[in-house]
Amino acid sequence: MQFTRLTEENINLIKDYFELSTISFCDISLGEKYMWRDEYVIDFAFHNQTLIMKESCSEYKDVFYYPIGRDIEGSLIAIEEYCHENDLQLEFCCIDDKTACILKDRYFDTEIFFEREWNDYIYTAEQFKTYAGKRLSGQRNHVNKFKKTYPNYSFKQVEQNDLPALHEFLEKYKNSPHLTDGARAEVDMAHNYLDNIFLLNQDAGVLIVEGTPVALSIGEVVGDTLIVHVEKGLSEYAGVYPTMAQEFARAFAKDGVLYINREEDCGEIGLRTSKTQYQPIEIKNKNAVIVKTLFDRIFKDVNITCERVSLSAITEQDKKAYYELYMDEELNSAWGYDYKQDLGDKEPSPEYFFAFQNQLKEVKSEFSFAIRQNGNLIGELVLHNFDYYGGVEMGFRLFKAFQGNGYALESATAVKEYVFDTLKAKTLKCKCYKQNLASSKLIKKLGLLQTGEDQKYFYFEMNV
Repeated sequence: MQFTRLTEENINLIKDYFELSTISFCDISLGEKYMWRDEYVIDFAFHNQTLIMKESCSEYKDVFYYPIGRDIEGSLIAIEEYCHENDLQLEFCCIDDKTACILKDRYFDTEIFFEREWNDYIYTAEQFKTYAGKRLSGQRNHVNKFKKTYPNYSFKQVEQNDLPALHEFLEKYKNSPHLTDGARAEVDMAHNYLDNIFLLNQDAGVLIVEGTPVALSIGEVVGDTLIVHVEKGLSEYAGVYPTMAQEFARAFAKDGVLYINREEDCGEIGLRTSKTQYQPIEIKNKNAVIVKTLFDRIFKDVNITCERVSLSAITEQDKKAYYELYMDEELNSAWGYDYKQDLGDKEPSPEYFFAFQNQLKEVKSEFSFAIRQNGNLIGELVLHNFDYYGGVEMGFRLFKAFQGNGYALESATAVKEYVFDTLKAKTLKCKCYKQNLASSKLIKKLGLLQTGEDQKYFYFEMNV
């Protein structure tokens, strides 16, 4: 996939897809993506008329949204392949509970969690239009007081010629003494968002008292939900917020709009209290889903003991022997990987190979076991190509002096048992060059069945 950075110039390329999403979070909307595009950077791609988005910010990088469009299955496979090829953790953000269950069922192992401060507050549109009932009597009373205090107030849909006065209003709001630095930064983004509401086809309304704007709301309808992205009011006008919220709902929650999404509370106590007092029908979990592989189940200090050898992680003390293992050209011609492909203009050295192995471990791409006899490295057994469905591939090589003595079979058998019994793998795979008859014979002794071949390799597999 070729990803494109989301910008002010190309944002309209993705706008029609949001209507197709069944996950009605504020994050899956044009206004939110536009307003927060610099802080939460979006890269997007299309796969078979399906939108794929990944997000990066100061706290995380390359986290995917659930695909939106006609080919969800194909797009998930494309995401999986992209993460595998780029050594990325497969992780999804902004996932509702229903979709989280779909992903949990799809993958071998997942971690699912949410942070309360980012959950969306969902309400019925009707409750904002009327504030009916005892539970909303406080809001109803505030509105009545506002109307009594300012009987000549007005509400109107924002027009182009209103923008200068609204920018002045935002600056006045920004200077309120109670605002946090984060809230002031949000006002700066709201200025730019306000300038583009007509280009983005957003809904905007202003509350006016004696010719002066005292509150501004901007949002949009996505599916059956009106999402409120911006709501700012001058607190010296008592009752301004519930009045604005009601007028905005009456003006724009029409034509099949059943719900209002008033976004997150960001962990601010005042916001949480306010949003809760409006009686949400749901505080909707905004889940993150981290997809794990068998690599995540391997302990760093793993030690597998056999009758004559043991297997454990490669350490600093193994660097010289590990280097010699790589530099044996005849041995590595049957290994399936030529280190020169990645070496570039660097000189091969014990430090290079040890660091390279650690780098692969760091990105959870490969775990190398030192095969040891009396504590000394005599070969290597590698688990790699970890997939998202409980599968892993195994490879092995020994110094020539230790070949033909059953060490490879002893080591591989022990690791096979470790993979299935301890890691609870679903599938173990191996491959070998066609001319490497010894490896082919050994793999068959392990009980793996040949599943295919190409010009270079025989492929083998064992399922639980």
